[in-house]
Parts: sequence; C-alpha cells; structure tokens
Amino acid sequence: MSTDQSELNGIVALSVWAAGIEAIDDSALMERASDAMADTLACALAGREDEATRAVAKAAELSHGAGHAALWGMGRSLSMAGAALVNGTAAHALDFDDNFAPSMAHASAVLVPSLLAMASGLEPVAGKHLLTAYIIGIELQARIGHVMHPDHYRAGWHATSTLGTIGAAGACAWLMGAGSEGIAHAMSLAFSQAAGSKLQFGSQAKPTHAGLAARAAVTAAMLAKSGLGAKEAFATGPWSFAELYNGNGKDFDIDGLGMRWALLDTGLMVKRFPCCAASHRALDGIETMINAHGFGLEDIAEISVELPDMLARNLRYDAPKTEAEARFSLSYPVLLMVQKGSLSLFDFTAEALASTPLRTHFEKVRRVAVPMGPEGPNMPNKITVTLADGKILQHVQHDLVGNGSKALNAGQKEAKLSDCLTWAKLSARQAEISSACSALESSKNILTCLAPLA
Repeated sequence: MSTDQSELNGIVALSVWAAGIEAIDDSALMERASDAMADTLACALAGREDEATRAVAKAAELSHGAGHAALWGMGRSLSMAGAALVNGTAAHALDFDDNFAPSMAHASAVLVPSLLAMASGLEPVAGKHLLTAYIIGIELQARIGHVMHPDHYRAGWHATSTLGTIGAAGACAWLMGAGSEGIAHAMSLAFSQAAGSKLQFGSQAKPTHAGLAARAAVTAAMLAKSGLGAKEAFATGPWSFAELYNGNGKDFDIDGLGMRWALLDTGLMVKRFPCCAASHRALDGIETMINAHGFGLEDIAEISVELPDMLARNLRYDAPKTEAEARFSLSYPVLLMVQKGSLSLFDFTAEALASTPLRTHFEKVRRVAVPMGPEGPNMPNKITVTLADGKILQHVQHDLVGNGSKALNAGQKEAKLSDCLTWAKLSARQAEISSACSALESSKNILTCLAPLA
C-alpha cells in the first residue's frame, strides 16, 4: 500500500467515521465529557482575570469585532473566533485544566471554548449534541496523536496548539453539520495554522496557545463550511504534519472506531494541583511519603525525583522568579506539598512567591532526568528523601491521581471547583454554577443552560 493510500485510509476514514455519527448513547462517555466540560469552565472562570487573559481580551475586542459568543464570566461577548481565543486562553491561563495523554495536549482547553463559541452561531444546540462533538474531537486527537507522539512532543512542539487545533477543527465542523469532506478539509486547514513551541512554558504566551488553537479551529471549520478546499492527505507523507512536525513514523490506527474510545480507555488526566502535570506524579508520591513518615520542611536535607527526561525538561525552573515559572517548576510545588500538605491557586501568585520562605530550600530539590521507558510519560517516578539526620526514605510512585482509574472523587472535584470560584470571587454562586454544569447533558439549549456562567 502506498503512503498516499495509507494516508487516505487514515484521515478520510476518520472523517467518514465522524460524519456518520448522529448521536452517542454511551452514558459513561457522556459522563466523562460532561465532567470535562464542567472542569474546563471552572478553570476558565478562574483564569478570566489573569494578566494573559486580560491582554488577549483587549486585543480580541479590537481585532475580532462584536458577536454573540460569550466571554465566560466577563459579562460581554465577541465574534465566535474572538470568543474562542479569549476563552481558550482563560481556560489554560492557570494551568489547572486537564491533560490528555494520547495527544499529549490540554485537550479540553481547546475543544470546550471552540465548540461553545461555534454553538453561539447555530440554532439552539442540545447539551448531548455538544458533548458528542467533544467526544469526537477527543477521538480525532487521539488517533492523529498515534502517528505523532512521543517524538512530536519531545522535539519541543506544544501539542495543545498543534494536535489540539486539528482535533477541535474536526469537532467544530461536525457540530456545524459538515459531511466527511468538510471535516477532513477543516482539519487540513487547521494543520495550516498549527504552531506553538514548549519554549513558551513559564511565560504569558503559553496559555495563549490554547486560545490561538481554539480560534484556529473555529476559523478552519468556518472556512471549510464556506467551501474552501484543502488537501485531505495532510497527516502523513511528503511535506505532511508528521514529516514536518516530527512524527514517529507509525501508521494510522483506525481500528475499532466507534467501538473503543480514548476518553474511556485512556481518559483525561484531571488536575488537582494548579501547575504543570509533569510534576503531579511526584506530588502524589511526596504526599504519600509525608503521610507515612511525617517529615516537615526543616527535616529535609535533599529530595531527589527521577522522572522521564521529556517531562523533566518541562519543569526547568528550579528557582522560579515569577508565578508563571513557578507553575513549571518541580522544586516550588514539591516544597509547598511538604510545607502545607496541599496546593491552591493562591500559592501561585507574585505575592506568594515573593514572600515565601521556600526559596531558601530550592536547592534541596533535584530533578533527575532518566530515559523514558516503555510506559512513556506514565512511567513511575522514583523519589528519594534524605533527612537531616541522615535517614534515607524512598518511594516509587506508579499511580497518578486524576488519571484513569484514579479519577478525582466527588470531594476532590468539589474542592477544585471551590478553589477556582474563590479565586474568581464567585464563591457565592458555587451552587448555581455547579447546578448549571450538572444539567449539561440534559439541556435542550446548552447556551441557556450555561447562562449563569456568562
């Protein structure tokens, strides 16, 4: 089979599959999608006043024009593309939004803002229909991610803004009622806009990657709907996504479409800590060790964490100077966990970082990059704590709380929502917002259902 034929059996097969879906009746899938949307909206409400979001909103109001797509929690609206840009940035601004392993991306921070923006320009969209579009977008990301990772991510691409925009464009096109050709063209046109380097981690530009990807997804779907053509064979082959963006050389995996779902098989990694996910397995391990041994900050001589080299590079700010750098540090959140036993959005502010006594302990934390094993990014973290009295404690952390079978429990979800809404000064409306999010699947009009968040 030629490369071209193999490619057509990939992107075209995905597009034909997506176009053939009218509804998804799997209750477990719907629950996962509904939870993801509620989590993303909470993160967007918390991120609406971040400096990056404010700057993006100001620019979008000048450049994108008026419209009916809500800026969540801001009391105003913009065009679909403008709202997707702002809401995507807000959802990712505090790095509290979910991760999705097959695409190695912040999948929901692109999908949710782009789909809700698109819904503002359509006839009333039922909640179940929007959640179906979300599930399709997640699956598209997973299947294309199969031919890209881990090489794409290791090379320095921020997959949120590359893979994220392609999957979201396909989902937006489906929501608009596009056929298989329109879905394929939308994804191809999104490929023409896909960009973003991990160089921006720890800067204000990083969260805009989700916003730019959401905007690109909406734009690509609208262009395809308007009849603009594009090469359907864009993901593999000469000059393709995989060739130009460091793909892994694998063939497309199109088996089991509609029978197995990445959202169920792999699931989302839903964060309970507002910082880079690369640090979360270590934080879970430190928490376990503290509970078992009861050590405190002054008891520690050194903490060593062995983690995959690809993730260790994400946590490159060993002595962070800004709140954005603190989110991409290993030393700061690990020491916070030792000091407090928990982490909050309120720990990641310029004031908290400037006043913290932890900076005198930064040098005690060592991140040790090791070659990534067959488990990929999910390989265990080995943690060694050397106490001041010379005693050495060791622990290997396999599980990651918030991921797969270790999904956040009801109490952890409520605590996260409370943290987000307290940060956003909306704690008095927590019951109202929680009720709106709970009604997503059964709503006849998703935008009416979510009106309390606007």
